[in-house]
Amino acid sequence: MIVNTRPSILGNKTNELLAHSGAEFIHEPLTNILSISPSSEALSNLKQLESYDVIIFTSQSAAKFGASYLQQHMSKNLNLSIIAIGLATQRVLNEHGLVSDVPSDFNSAGLAVLIDKSKHEKCLIFCGEKKPQLSLHTQIKLDTFSCYKVVDNESLDLGRIIRNQKAIFLIYNMQTLEVLLRHAQTVDLKSLNLIVASPRIHESALLHGIKDCVVAESPHDEEMTEAAIKLSRA
Repeated sequence: MIVNTRPSILGNKTNELLAHSGAEFIHEPLTNILSISPSSEALSNLKQLESYDVIIFTSQSAAKFGASYLQQHMSKNLNLSIIAIGLATQRVLNEHGLVSDVPSDFNSAGLAVLIDKSKHEKCLIFCGEKKPQLSLHTQIKLDTFSCYKVVDNESLDLGRIIRNQKAIFLIYNMQTLEVLLRHAQTVDLKSLNLIVASPRIHESALLHGIKDCVVAESPHDEEMTEAAIKLSRA
């Protein structure tokens, strides 16, 4: 059985892909995504859009909750570059009429490479309340516009699922892995089967003793579900 751990507002695409494949699955969100009111500093940054040479959206949620703010403050004659971290984020921006580029690698390191190639010097990042990983990969000036937060789902009952040795968990980010680990304290972590979205998550899983952990070809829903379906049929 494949366990889709995506938050409810992001889980439909994965559910559709799994249902179409005929695979047995369950949608068990390990986290929830909530919009937050931007800080006065964030709103002040928006009023100075002309001082930036690139706008970056680091996730689908950043685009869902932040695109409308950008549209309200971006004049039609302001020619700003926009970068989306991946194809799913780009699709959300397209729905708002915002044209964006995507990096070759759909992660913070990939964003940094694209920023360097384009010789950008100052950017505004639409993101969650946590400090963006991009700050670890570039030295340019980074300001943030936090418009959502990710909270742990406290009403989980994962015991039955975790003890099912055929369960395969889709893990898209570090916070989801941490929630799973917290609820798996009473079981042998070696029995968990994970499909993860990045080498960083894979490394953390291995450090916690999880051996059956596969990195998908990309963090997108299609590749994540493809890897899980392949493992479930092995």
